[in-house]
Amino acid sequence: MTEHTAPAQATDYQGKAEKITHPPQIANLLRRIRDQKVLLSVHIPGHEGVFNSLLLDVNTERNLILLDELNPQTGHALACQVRQLRVRCQCHGVELSFACHIEVGQSQRGISFYHGPLPASITYLQRRSDFRVPVGMSLAVPVHMPIEGAAMANGTVTDLSMGGLGANINTHIKFTHGQIINICSLDLPKGESLNTEIEIRFVRQDTQHHTQHIGAAFRNIQPQSEQALRRLVTQLERDMLRRKVRD
Repeated sequence: MTEHTAPAQATDYQGKAEKITHPPQIANLLRRIRDQKVLLSVHIPGHEGVFNSLLLDVNTERNLILLDELNPQTGHALACQVRQLRVRCQCHGVELSFACHIEVGQSQRGISFYHGPLPASITYLQRRSDFRVPVGMSLAVPVHMPIEGAAMANGTVTDLSMGGLGANINTHIKFTHGQIINICSLDLPKGESLNTEIEIRFVRQDTQHHTQHIGAAFRNIQPQSEQALRRLVTQLERDMLRRKVRD
């Protein structure tokens, strides 16, 4: 489940924080941090200073996470006293933060670590680096996504950049944060097409119109598709500037 901590607009969700509370989503985000060996910035409540750590393991069967000993050593001494950490990190352009209660353990080699339950929630803040250009009503860019084990999800692109897209999708299929769509096809103007992998970064339900608005980042985009995308984004930017001049 996702709780929105700030209102989100259809084409402006940069910097909108959301609280992730669905355990499978929390586990997926934590595994990503672990697998990428992302450096964690750790704050100890009631004390100044920021310390560093790494996420060593995520065990959903035991509802357990393991964190490396804080560095510098003064952080470890405080962690042993307070037994509570506030963790923040950046992963793939997304800022993640969570709080956790810990117990202190020690390996056979004498290296300290911390273990505690999976956090009940993770705050997820998308920081998009590319400006999204709105796709005007006069230009339709259909999008198609075959979803594994389900029917084709179809929709229309609402905004576009070199880094990703926003789209309204007409489907009952529920998208989730961090979900990877292996094939996303865009029908571009002049008979061109773009086929690439995407990662879902934002989801908003529109129950009135039975649609979902999604924001997604492109992944592993091929050079030919990137060239076609650049031509369209450039055209949209020029059209937007012309409208501003007329206004």
